[in-house]
Amino acid sequence: MTDYPSLIKSLRALGAGATAAGRVDQPFFSIPGRMIKVHGEDVQVFQYANPAAADAEAAPISRDGRGVGTSKIHWIGSPHFFKKGKLLVLYVGDSGKVLGSLEAVLGQQFAGP
Repeated sequence: MTDYPSLIKSLRALGAGATAAGRVDQPFFSIPGRMIKVHGEDVQVFQYANPAAADAEAAPISRDGRGVGTSKIHWIGSPHFFKKGKLLVLYVGDSGKVLGSLEAVLGQQFAGP
């Protein structure tokens, strides 16, 4: 599972009710992303051309997820960043159901509390 359609399919298989919910832009990522709903909450998905490009975008994100490079970000909730293959996934929130589903499909977060 390393692309957007496979992510949706894997989350649905877990019963997470993943549905497409539009587009999203983040100033610290070079590409637009897609918003999906997981257990009714917003999750941002960014799909890069290859894993190296995703790694390069993930590199400046601080361990706690509250900074990217020299910029500090004031999130409305707790930021959780996941990376698998050419996907970067961002969930801002604290739902155990959402986090559990994302971890089951993507592995442990690489940044966040």
